Amino acid sequence: MTRTRDGDLTVVGHVRGPADPDRAVVLVHGVGSSARAYRRLGDRLVAHGAVHAVDLPGYGASPHLRRDVDIPEHAAAVARYVHEHVLDAGLPAPVVVGHSMGAQVVGQLLADHPGVAGAGVLVGPTAEPGTRTIARQALRLAADAVGEPPGTLGVLVVDALVRCSVPYYLGQLRHVVDHRLEQVLPRATVPVVVVRGERDPVAPPAWTARLAACAPSGRCRTVRGRHHAMDSDPDGVARIVLDAWQAAERGTV
Repeated sequence: MTRTRDGDLTVVGHVRGPADPDRAVVLVHGVGSSARAYRRLGDRLVAHGAVHAVDLPGYGASPHLRRDVDIPEHAAAVARYVHEHVLDAGLPAPVVVGHSMGAQVVGQLLADHPGVAGAGVLVGPTAEPGTRTIARQALRLAADAVGEPPGTLGVLVVDALVRCSVPYYLGQLRHVVDHRLEQVLPRATVPVVVVRGERDPVAPPAWTARLAACAPSGRCRTVRGRHHAMDSDPDGVARIVLDAWQAAERGTV
């Protein structure tokens, strides 16, 4: 594991890949989750570059916190991690992938920290206008849970209730519904791909299309599965990441 500390915030990276990689991808999990959400996707990417699946501050293997952390703070912590463990290692700016709340973190990172990412991939972005209450988001997540694999839900429950802690998790939900992803994506200066599972009730097609249109160089893609598309269709999402690596080199999608 690798670690980056910024004051009381720690990002923990779980790194796999070639001994001498020439590129990297950074995977950012959603609310209540951890780097474990990307196990299947990481398996598909390790042959192609360094895979950094991170635990955000207060999640997974990162130390518990006595205070809340908002989306811009998470984004800044991930940016610092990328500087220390990717850019300072001589690698080009990585593709940064975010799922659910992680998509909000990555969108904020693209806006606030230009040069840190070569491209962004936003999987199942949350909180479209009209659903920005904890109750409505909970209903959508409950509807999604009906069709998710038991293994996916089991990992999420343990991460949210045990590794994260309930008070921290509930505080983080407030930031999910308060954040305005459509207002930060216009400041992205790199290619952005917005991805949804074809049966995802959390990120409907109109919302993902709107977000792609907000980014100066944005595109929408659909893969199999539901909200945890990187788990239900890791091959499909992996192909999108590989395409994003190439897009980062060209500067277009």
